[in-house]
Amino acid sequence: MRPALAIRSQRNRKTGHEMKHETRPPTRRQFLQRVATGASAALIGSALPAWADHHPHPTPQSLPYLDRNSYSKNTDVIAHILPGEERGGKMQFMAIGNRRYLLQQGDVIDISDLRQPEMYNKAGFEGMQLQVAYNNKLKKWILMTGAQAPITDSTPQAPMGKYDDPHLADRWRNYKGLRGVRFYDASDPAKIAKLSEFSTGATGSGTHRNYYDGGRYAYLDTAPDDTFIHQPSYFRPLVNGNMVVDVSDPANPKEVSMWWVPGSRMGEEAEYDEWIWSKLVPPKVAGDRTPFAGLHGPVYVPKKLEDGGNRGYGAWGCFGLVIHDLSDPKNWKKIGQFEPPPQYGGMGIAFHTIWCGMLDRGFVIANGETTNSDCNQIDLPVWVIDIRDETRPTPVAMFPFPVPPPNAPYRDFCFKRGRFGAHNPPHLKAPGKIVPGFIAYAYFNAGLRCYDIANPYRPEEVGYFVPPQGGDLSKFGTGDRTVSNVLVEWDRKVIYVAADTGIYVLSCPNLGKPILDPMPVREWSLPRLNEGAV
Repeated sequence: MRPALAIRSQRNRKTGHEMKHETRPPTRRQFLQRVATGASAALIGSALPAWADHHPHPTPQSLPYLDRNSYSKNTDVIAHILPGEERGGKMQFMAIGNRRYLLQQGDVIDISDLRQPEMYNKAGFEGMQLQVAYNNKLKKWILMTGAQAPITDSTPQAPMGKYDDPHLADRWRNYKGLRGVRFYDASDPAKIAKLSEFSTGATGSGTHRNYYDGGRYAYLDTAPDDTFIHQPSYFRPLVNGNMVVDVSDPANPKEVSMWWVPGSRMGEEAEYDEWIWSKLVPPKVAGDRTPFAGLHGPVYVPKKLEDGGNRGYGAWGCFGLVIHDLSDPKNWKKIGQFEPPPQYGGMGIAFHTIWCGMLDRGFVIANGETTNSDCNQIDLPVWVIDIRDETRPTPVAMFPFPVPPPNAPYRDFCFKRGRFGAHNPPHLKAPGKIVPGFIAYAYFNAGLRCYDIANPYRPEEVGYFVPPQGGDLSKFGTGDRTVSNVLVEWDRKVIYVAADTGIYVLSCPNLGKPILDPMPVREWSLPRLNEGAV
């Protein structure tokens, strides 16, 4: 494989400014030409020595310490749950009567009264990546958690992971634990009972991020075996695709189908050779260390297939957004695709998550994930994509890049230690209906960012909350994420921020006046989601 080069780039502020003041949607050609021209100019001639992921690469302007201060604009802290703990994991909601529960990192937290949230079931289940939903046919809350084989992430001795130390892959090959998902009956959140363990393949990757809505099918982010070898990323051995699993009986899940990008597997070298160089390494632009190929999260299916839904929306790393036809879940079809310009496709995880909360307006929002600290990588944008013509998804705007608070000891988040970039929007499944025109993003060292998206062509930041940085610069692999996840209770108008110093519960005037008292969930964010739950 060709050696990868390191780069350091400045953000394309001109592009973001132009998008903010757009009065009419640009054409696809105009938008991509604008993005490619600005970003390419910033990249050329900017090579630096290679550092990756947890390895810091400070500049003379970088802070020599982690910032323990907190900053906010147009947000207020309602509660701070488990202060000081590393609580950056994914979060999910469930409700029974007027009691509400937050599930995260193996724990169940009672959030019914936000004046006094409390631990309800410590270490009640196994698994960090989780999904919970009510199955109306079974009359049970079903919890699904992921299980993954070790990855080939960077170490103090091996900045480039598997490329510096091929033996890192031995941990994956020799892993004896579950590679797949676990299913639980969570109907009594005080006594969660395991129903089954489902293996996606004994020599594969296991699962990273998955999707389950309480219906017949679950959607798993996985590589089922060791033939999915064409992963250029240094921190993963395999290229993940999406597996559909029939969970009509969660005690006996069954594989239905598997879809992946051609070129991912052994024997698909012709397709691999086509995309690895022609699409990911532009001839006049120095590439980042290694692009990320394939799925990094599930394909989201906002309407259950058994209810007439037939669309899936996937973030396929350097391959961008893919819209899938799932009319026949055994035989997937690709309807349309937006591939990011090459300078973004070759950087970190170019497409990490697709947010489908604007489908009724004909848009989705997509973000990447920066994998390197200290901005030793191009800044990956948050895209607004017009999908009204599903065969031709068209980007129409970028979110503005966050700017540090005026009283912060740095003038650019690149000089604050850790990773700078979007990670996750709120999950699709939540109490209440999604508030039109509002979204929040977990933005690593820039904290939580709140946006007005009433005009999809002009997203504007309306607030932020930056908690103190956790971790320790002297301890490898800590202090680089700050805020990893966010979840919103749309009906109670509160925001949950998963950070490395605890879980923060916030209010924002743009979301509405918060409700702190216990209350039953009268409706959920998706059609027929958690139908029948009491």
